[in-house]
Amino acid sequence: MTSLPAQYLQETATWTQEHFDISVPANISYELLEEILAKKLEILISENFQQFIFLLYRTDVAEHKVKGILENAVTSKEDPYRSIAALIIERQLQKIISRANYKQDNLPDDEERW
Repeated sequence: MTSLPAQYLQETATWTQEHFDISVPANISYELLEEILAKKLEILISENFQQFIFLLYRTDVAEHKVKGILENAVTSKEDPYRSIAALIIERQLQKIISRANYKQDNLPDDEERW
């Protein structure tokens, strides 16, 4: 994930901090953000599953992907939190990149846009 502009990762970190109520250091790396979010997800899943579901919905993460990770974790006995954290970060980065690609600067006033 080093090919992304640093501002995208920082914007994702800020969003994550606000929505998941976690502390994120400035100039965070992708790996550290994933690790911090994974720890928060572990707490949410075990203590407040409804909040976890709400945040997944709010983030717009594909439900089938999360289910697949959770099912795989049951059969393989692997930790699912980091994989789910990666999904959340990736989805947020996709939204940021999409907004940046379709941002229209220097548009005329509202009446002339049509």
